Amino acid sequence: MYTEYENEIDGEELSYEQGERTSDIQLPAVINVLLLAIWVVFCLIGFAVMFLAKNPVAGAVIIAVPTFIGMVLKPTFGLCIMMLVLPTGAGVGFRQVFSLDRGVGIALAASFALNVLITRPRLRIGHKALWVIAIYTLWVCLVSLAGPYLNYELVRAFTQVQLFVLIFIVYWILQTNGEKSFRWALRAYVMGTLGTIMLAFLTGSAMRAMESAPEQRYSATLGQATDANMLASLTAIAFLVAIYLFARDRSLFWRILYLGAILFLPIMMLKIGSRGALIAIIFTVLSPLLFIRQVVRRPALAALLLAVILMACVSAGLVVRNRGLEAGVAARLTDPHQAREAISYRMMPIKKAVACAVRKPLGTSYYGWFEESGLRILPHSDFFMALGLYGLPAAALFAWFIILIMLTVKRTPLGLEKLYARAVLTYLLVMGMNVGQLYQKHYWVFLAFVLASERIAGFFPATTDELPAFAEYEQDFLPQEQFA
Repeated sequence: MYTEYENEIDGEELSYEQGERTSDIQLPAVINVLLLAIWVVFCLIGFAVMFLAKNPVAGAVIIAVPTFIGMVLKPTFGLCIMMLVLPTGAGVGFRQVFSLDRGVGIALAASFALNVLITRPRLRIGHKALWVIAIYTLWVCLVSLAGPYLNYELVRAFTQVQLFVLIFIVYWILQTNGEKSFRWALRAYVMGTLGTIMLAFLTGSAMRAMESAPEQRYSATLGQATDANMLASLTAIAFLVAIYLFARDRSLFWRILYLGAILFLPIMMLKIGSRGALIAIIFTVLSPLLFIRQVVRRPALAALLLAVILMACVSAGLVVRNRGLEAGVAARLTDPHQAREAISYRMMPIKKAVACAVRKPLGTSYYGWFEESGLRILPHSDFFMALGLYGLPAAALFAWFIILIMLTVKRTPLGLEKLYARAVLTYLLVMGMNVGQLYQKHYWVFLAFVLASERIAGFFPATTDELPAFAEYEQDFLPQEQFA
C-alpha cells in the first residue's frame, strides 16, 4: 500500500514537472547521488582543515565553493542549506563581522539569480500576499527616504528589501519543486535546531549566555547572540515542524529523530523562559479545540498528535520536577508581579505607536520613532511596530497581508499540511502580539512555507469518503478560521 502511495506522489510530481519547469537542473539519479557524495567529502576535508589544521578560513573556503556550485545547480539544495543554518540566527560569527546565516543568505540569493539565468523556470504568482508585501516594502523605502538620519534609514530599508527577496526566493523554490523538497527543507531545519543547541552546550556558549543574560536565561545559541525571544521562536517552530514530519514521514530513522526533537525542544523552551513563546505555543497546541468537528473526522491522526504532545509535556514536566529551573527563570514564569511589569512595559510603546500614528499618519521612520516617541525601545508587536514606524498605510498593508495568508490556509484541503500551516501561522500571530518579528528572517521564511503548504497539500489527495466532509467543512468554517 505504501508503494502505491509513493508512486501516486511521484506521478503527481512528474506531471507537474512536465507542465512547468522546475528551478532545479534535472540530472539522472546516479549523478545526483555522486554529486552529493562529492560534496560530503569536501565538507569533511573542510572541517578537518578547520579543527585539525587550525585554519578556519581555508576550511570555510573548501566547504563554501562546492556548496555554492550545488546551490546553483539545485536551488532546493540551497534552501536546505539555509534552513540548516537558520536556527543559528546571528549567533555564529567570524570576528564579529561575518555571520554564517548571513553568508548563506547571500549565497542563496546569488546562486538563485544564476540558476534563473540557466533554467528560466516559469512561475505564476498565485498568492496576492506576495504582491501586498512588495507594496509594503516599497512604502517602507519611501518613508525611510523622509527619515531624519538618511544613511541609517536606508540601511533599515535595505533590510526590508532583503527580507522581501528572501520570502520571494523561498516561495519560488517551494512552488517550482515537489513535495520531497518541502519535506527535506523542514528536515534540515529540525536538524539545524538540534545541532545548533547541541553545539552551544558543547562549546559552552549557552552557559556564557546564561551568565551574561538577565535572570540566568538561555538566550543564545552560539557566538554573541543574546536574544531569548528569537531563540524561543526558533525552538518552538522546530517543535511544530517535528510534529508535522513525525506524522507525515514514514521512515523509521527520521521518526526517531523527530521524536527526540519533540521530547527535547519543550524542555529547552522552559529553560529559555520566554513567556510570550510559551503562551504562543500553548495556544497553538490547544487551538485544534476550536476546530473540533475537523478533529473528529480524523480520529487516528488526532490520537497520534495528542499522544506525541502528551509525551512532550510529560518529558518537560519530569525534567523540571527532577532538576528544576534556574531561580530567575522560575520567578519569571510564576511571579505575577513580574508579569504585570512585563505587560506594562509592552503597553507603553504600543500606546506611543497609536499616538505617533495620530500625529504622523504616514510614519515616523525607524530612527525617527525614537525621537518622536521619546522611547529607547520599539513596539513589542508586529502590527503596532508597522503602525508606529511606518504609519497607517503600513499597518493596513500588514493586516491585509496577514488576512490573505489566513485565507490561503482556509483554502488548503484538510490534512496534515493544513494543520501544519495553521499551527505555524497561529504561533507566529500570537507571538507577534507581544514580540516584534518583522526584522527576523525566520518569520518571513516560515510564512513562505505556510503559503506553499496549499500546493504541497495537492500531492496528498483526499480519499473519496473524505470529499463530502471537505465540502461541508468549507461551507461552515470561515468564521472560525478567521478567528484563528
